[in-house]
Amino acid sequence: MSSLPGTVLGIKAVNGVVIAGEKRLTYDGYVLSKNTRKVHPITKHVGIGFAGLVGDAQFIIRALRMEAENYELQLGREIRVRGLAKILSLILYSYKLAPLMTEVVVGGFDEKGPQIYVLDPVGSLIEDKYVALGSGGPIALGIIEKEYREDIDVDEAEKLAVSAIREAIERDAVSGDGVDVLRITEEGYSLREYMFRRETS
Repeated sequence: MSSLPGTVLGIKAVNGVVIAGEKRLTYDGYVLSKNTRKVHPITKHVGIGFAGLVGDAQFIIRALRMEAENYELQLGREIRVRGLAKILSLILYSYKLAPLMTEVVVGGFDEKGPQIYVLDPVGSLIEDKYVALGSGGPIALGIIEKEYREDIDVDEAEKLAVSAIREAIERDAVSGDGVDVLRITEEGYSLREYMFRRETS
């Protein structure tokens, strides 16, 4: 399968995780929006980022928020990162005959510390230290692989994420217009936006 449009990445740090995505929405070569958020908190300590079709991603976000709320109501505590990733894996697999066209990174912080998981459209689930998805993913991954360290902290991971996506935007026509960054630590999540435009000669 060819890469889905857009660029999203996740980086695990010693004290949290960073999930970042660029802001351009395209369809069939046309730019539909320059202000689409591709990273979303699901609970206070777990979030997702996606590359691919926005409608499918919105369905996933609604389903995961409902599952997470239901879990907390029944058990009186927040769902763990891997637990939410596993639920998403089952949802994606259940649509395998007509797959949801999205690649997803799930990241968060619980008693096991920071964690990053990556899922493909049919629910394959892999834990990793960093991941970059979508059409700009290979470019972003090259930047992350060069700069990543085992002892990277969440501030450095955020700078690396923005730098990697900026590089992807320069070389991938369907990525662009800025970066949304979701940081998740033991204290909870925060969202930050970086706006910039493609360089023109």
